[in-house]
Amino acid sequence: MNVILPLKKREEIRNRWLFHRLNTLLPALMEKHGLDMWIVMGREYHEDPVLKTLYSSAIDSSRRLTILVFWLDEGQQLKRFVIHRNPSFEPFYERIWNKEGEDQWECLKGIVEKCDPDRIGLNFSHTFAVSDGLSHSYFEHIQMVLSEYSDRFVSAQHLVVDWLSNRSDKEMMAYPAIAELARQICEEALSGKVIHPGITTTEDVVDWIRQRVLDLGLKTSFYPTVDLQRKGSDMDRLEGEIIRHGDIVHLDFGIEYLGLCTDTQQLAYVLKPEETEAPEGLQSAFFTALRLEDLLSFHMKEGKTGNEVFRSAMLSAKKEQIDAMIYCHPVGSHCHEAGALIGLYDQQGDVPIRGDLPLTANTCYAMEFNIRQFAPEWGQEVPIYLEEPVALVNGKVEYMAKRQMGFYLI
Repeated sequence: MNVILPLKKREEIRNRWLFHRLNTLLPALMEKHGLDMWIVMGREYHEDPVLKTLYSSAIDSSRRLTILVFWLDEGQQLKRFVIHRNPSFEPFYERIWNKEGEDQWECLKGIVEKCDPDRIGLNFSHTFAVSDGLSHSYFEHIQMVLSEYSDRFVSAQHLVVDWLSNRSDKEMMAYPAIAELARQICEEALSGKVIHPGITTTEDVVDWIRQRVLDLGLKTSFYPTVDLQRKGSDMDRLEGEIIRHGDIVHLDFGIEYLGLCTDTQQLAYVLKPEETEAPEGLQSAFFTALRLEDLLSFHMKEGKTGNEVFRSAMLSAKKEQIDAMIYCHPVGSHCHEAGALIGLYDQQGDVPIRGDLPLTANTCYAMEFNIRQFAPEWGQEVPIYLEEPVALVNGKVEYMAKRQMGFYLI
């Protein structure tokens, strides 16, 4: 098992990452999207979702009202201000609310008047949930306070998407270890240590995973799913069942560690007493799934839109007579991160808007899909659900964890 760091060390690492991202990534993104100023505000118990990626480890909430102001000055140098009195915001932000009798909104007006930006980004969006963190009442209030600047307000939605989906070099170096840690937990869960055929239920495995992650001092990035593919069943995914010999056990699981999430699907086969390996038909189906991974890896290129990758990968799969569904998504601070979508489970075709986004370098994806193939031993089609964490680096796809090349055997 990969070493899991103590809390203080985790905080130090995350703070270094944040400082690096603020100094290197954010100025480039503001320039890319033509924003002179970006205003982000949080309200205690009603936080903008992007704020957790802008706060250091010492800041756990907005404490009534926090206003962050990012200004790209005439020399393209990024100035970072916070309108709050908590000293823990330093050295990440300069505290500028210090005048007696001045409230936070008056302070905001003063800094905007001083900087006089042409384009002011605010977090509102009809398309991206993570970019829509500015509440309606605060939007009304900021329009009133900055009424003479309201014609300069623009949506910061694409800045937020890039900020969340683009990883820094430091994060990219650490992410594979996080993905591998999640895979190791998967392998442990899908083993005889946890699963006892005829006794253990799928719910028992879920409970074991959740407790294991908690005991390790981690969090799951979503509620795990364990289900079965079974000979003779007319359902793809059986849940709440006792695991039996001859079953395929499917696990969908992820962790959150150092502020980064994983999303992985792995498979195990429960050997019958007379078996030493999975039936050839099931192994063949697994190898077909691996072939689809290869095709996806080939077509996932920086600059191509999610829809373009989906269409080209599905066309290649069709040429090879692979019955496939593809539904890949970015991972990062969120399990289903902002950024380009490559298909959706319930929409196997072009995805409006999010599918039109281009794939970007230094972005991590959950390569998620399933294939169906006839298995003679079962006398029916078998679905193979897999999901691997990958990164788009130097123009190619790299697996961030040890790639599953065949069923785990129980």
